[in-house]
Amino acid sequence: MKKRLILLAGLGVGYVLGSRTGRQSYEKLKAQAQDLWTDPRVQDTVEKANQSIREKSPAVADAVQTAADKVNSAAGAGAASTGSKSAGTPGATSTGTPEVKDDVMADPMRDLDDEGPSGLSEDT
Repeated sequence: MKKRLILLAGLGVGYVLGSRTGRQSYEKLKAQAQDLWTDPRVQDTVEKANQSIREKSPAVADAVQTAADKVNSAAGAGAASTGSKSAGTPGATSTGTPEVKDDVMADPMRDLDDEGPSGLSEDT
């Protein structure tokens, strides 16, 4: 659904910007959008969606809180079993876990688009 909305928005922008009739086409498109938005069926659907969100938001918040508590307790149990040195500290010697090195950006002036799928640039 999100992709369709983005496509329709792109088509609408392309239509307005690429139209040779200019302002007249923009006003017509604007009027059609306004008519669609003020349509009672659309407003009814919007109200139903808002009501559904209001009803379900406490349950979603509780589920998120429960999941966060589980993650926190699992992370706390995992940190307690590694010993006195924290995992991720250079030189930490926990059994079976590799040493984690600090993330270093090789070239801060380089665009992210220059990176390959594995995070390595093509010219290295």
